[in-house]
Amino acid sequence: MIRPRISRRALLAATGASGLLLPLLHQDHALGSDPVFPKRIIFVVTGNGTIENSFWPTGTDGNLTLGTITSPLEAHKAKLLFPRGIDMRVWAENNPFGGNGDAHHNFGAVLTATILATGDPPHDPGGPGLALASSISIDQYIGQKFNAAATAQGQAPLTFPVLSVRAWGRDGTGYATLSWTGNRAPFSAESDPRRLFSTLFSGVMTGTTPDPALVKLQKTRQSVLDYLGASLERQTTRLGTEDRRKIQIHLDAVRNIERQLQGGTVTTGCKPPTVAAAIDFKLIENFPALVDAEMDLITAAMACGLTRVATYAIGDGEDYNIYFPWLGIGGKGIEFPTRHKHDIAHRPGVDNIDKINTEKWFMTKFARLLDKLSSVPEGSGTMLDNTVVLWLNSLNSGFGHTVLKMPIIVAAGANMGLRTGRLMDVNHEAHNKLLASLANAVGVPMTGWGDARFTGTLNLG
Repeated sequence: MIRPRISRRALLAATGASGLLLPLLHQDHALGSDPVFPKRIIFVVTGNGTIENSFWPTGTDGNLTLGTITSPLEAHKAKLLFPRGIDMRVWAENNPFGGNGDAHHNFGAVLTATILATGDPPHDPGGPGLALASSISIDQYIGQKFNAAATAQGQAPLTFPVLSVRAWGRDGTGYATLSWTGNRAPFSAESDPRRLFSTLFSGVMTGTTPDPALVKLQKTRQSVLDYLGASLERQTTRLGTEDRRKIQIHLDAVRNIERQLQGGTVTTGCKPPTVAAAIDFKLIENFPALVDAEMDLITAAMACGLTRVATYAIGDGEDYNIYFPWLGIGGKGIEFPTRHKHDIAHRPGVDNIDKINTEKWFMTKFARLLDKLSSVPEGSGTMLDNTVVLWLNSLNSGFGHTVLKMPIIVAAGANMGLRTGRLMDVNHEAHNKLLASLANAVGVPMTGWGDARFTGTLNLG
């Protein structure tokens, strides 16, 4: 018996999918392609400098040997770019508020890349002495562009265009604030993990489970794709292998778009973390747990499609209240009354051992953040593959207060277009150019950022 031949057009029409899927049968798609996931960016900033010869790696491209400080990043070194020779020139050159010699208060210039609107106390006689920024920061600009693009495509805007978080530090001043919506307009950062959890997941989670009302809403939003998928499943024996693959690729992509229409791409790793109720995050002994909790919440917010841009200040530009009892470092200070992070920056200890050990501890937290991003699946990869993380120390030397050759690491995944696993030497390039280049990497095109004296970008590919 000869079975009648059914055309692909007739088959798709019979399943109600012709208008959606027929054009795809005549397109060439890479076999096994993943849906396109959104690009994300995280800015992490600490203060008080480093020890250069223990920070920068040695070796050749693809075969780096990490320094003592950065050694905790060994598992991720293939995804790291070390741009050496980046200067905060907007602070170091013709700056009326202190210049290169007094940069403990430069947080307001880190992501704005412009001269401050007001100085710090030593350089602002009669003024507010708050080191306030003079322009919008690049995180806010990128967040605005992401939401504008979503709206233009008929998608719901992100709930949080920018998520700003800090571990201690003084909010509302240029000593600790990274994110600015404009001239003298600080964007407050959340420092309490429990409040942050409530802000992010209120109405989304009930205890540790999804809100029943949200579950019901999500079920009602299951589109005709469910029906089409079942219909196509029954008919796949009548389609060729190539056509089945094309249809599955398209279905995956449309499902991803559907999630974006509901307010952001939600990955299978959308699992809000538990914030321990018994921990007092105001105690310095619990500072490591505070950093862990905040990094987990940043990761969860991105995995749950709530934001694509985050800033995270770990401390501030002075760090008078950060101590390291878990490292066995404490007691009487050398220059200051107690052995806090600022004292360590000025007097790093015999053979720089205290400074090396504290900065190495911060790298363990950076490694943990990369571990968390790598644990969230996206297609055949992870969320890190679609994310760029800038880790920046606002000073080169805490004692010299310098902003030349800043300690910077860029972590980027496979889909970000950056060539990683290498040390990239540049000659006194402005950090403006690095910020502009990272904006380009996440799909926000620009030819420069901040102060017009330092326009341009860097070739990170």
